[in-house]
Amino acid sequence: MVRETTAEEVRRCVPVAVVWELTLTCNLKCRHCGSRAGRPRGNELTTAEALDVVDQLARLGTREIAIIGGEAFLRKDWIEIVRRIHSHGIRCGMQTGGRQLTDERIRQAADAGLDQLGVSIDGMEALHDRMRGVAGSFRTAVSALHRAKAA
Repeated sequence: MVRETTAEEVRRCVPVAVVWELTLTCNLKCRHCGSRAGRPRGNELTTAEALDVVDQLARLGTREIAIIGGEAFLRKDWIEIVRRIHSHGIRCGMQTGGRQLTDERIRQAADAGLDQLGVSIDGMEALHDRMRGVAGSFRTAVSALHRAKAA
């Protein structure tokens, strides 16, 4: 996949790479969270609206979408959204804190067409857990990395 933006795409203002905050729902309490995630927004998109956004981005020429949150996989329809992104031939990635990223969720994501998975780590264990606000979050993040690689 070509990652460079062409002059024509710049001229047409094509959103070639999109970072999409699917939800504010989150299972961590990060000290550095710019979104102040935790609870979902009261007006988050419905599944139909989110799928329509994907379709619109595809028509505009988007080639890559990174889903984030809060924690994107805590949204009930996240697999359906990943599947729709993939159906358009758009590269789909996800950035996560890794907490509660189960083997089943990893398998579902891979089956739906998730191309990339990034797990955020803030430093060594004590620092990471302090920054993420949840004891044990470093170990679950590292575990998620290993399990995702295996999948």
